[in-house]
Amino acid sequence: MKNIGIAINPSKDKDNKILHMVIQKFREKFNFKDIAVFSSFDIENQDLKGIDLLVVLGGDGTLLGIARSLNDSFNAPILGINIGNLGFLSSIEISDIDNALDKLEEKKYKIVNRMMLNCKVESNGNHEELNALNDAVLARGTLSRMVKFKIFVDGKIYTTFKGDGLIIATPAGSTAYSFSAGGPFVYPDLELITITPICPHSRSMHTIVLKGDSIIEICADHEDEIVYLTVDGQKAIKVNHETSIKVSKNKKSVKLLLFDDYDYFKVLRSKVLNNSKECDGEEF
Repeated sequence: MKNIGIAINPSKDKDNKILHMVIQKFREKFNFKDIAVFSSFDIENQDLKGIDLLVVLGGDGTLLGIARSLNDSFNAPILGINIGNLGFLSSIEISDIDNALDKLEEKKYKIVNRMMLNCKVESNGNHEELNALNDAVLARGTLSRMVKFKIFVDGKIYTTFKGDGLIIATPAGSTAYSFSAGGPFVYPDLELITITPICPHSRSMHTIVLKGDSIIEICADHEDEIVYLTVDGQKAIKVNHETSIKVSKNKKSVKLLLFDDYDYFKVLRSKVLNNSKECDGEEF
């Protein structure tokens, strides 16, 4: 890897101390002269041509936002370094950077693909497409009543139910909102899609696991209610009564650099299953 870029979330490193430290360590280890630095807030407008490795400094939110913003021509792997809170999607913690650079030099790593979702939204002749690495969530507004959802899979109706919403998730997103709503963990190397209801008011809707190339269409009966489509918990659009929403596997995927000793189950235990003290109010 001859050319690396560093994408930094400025809100996580306001004085640039972490950024400067990471740049210095990369230069000392690999003798890099020029290291391109990008803001995660404006990554879609940056020229990433020639980048062999994109180092992302931030948390899960930073990595999610960058993954959605990268154009189809970008084909380099991402090395996520967590300087945020959870960091489930990151390859390493910032405290492990020295060890990580040693492994990078020794080529003790692998490149894995993580599937993404494509959401096509059509309403009154208008067309919009959204990408998602974790999930696409269709849910009612805060003060509105339950919404009636009708779900089709590959042109065949799956079910109709009333509830607060539903979550369509990738394996990467199975540990996020989908998990909170009762969805299953899905091993990240698989290409599957899960649909999980949010507070269903009937027993006709259960979580279902679908093949990765399934096409999911959702019709929401909410003429007098407010409904939003949100991708990765970050970008939301208001959905009106005539809106058609189709969710399918994205033609592009995200490449992540993981080191040979990466242990998914260890990360799952430490970041999700055993990460309960803060939620229980024992730590602040």
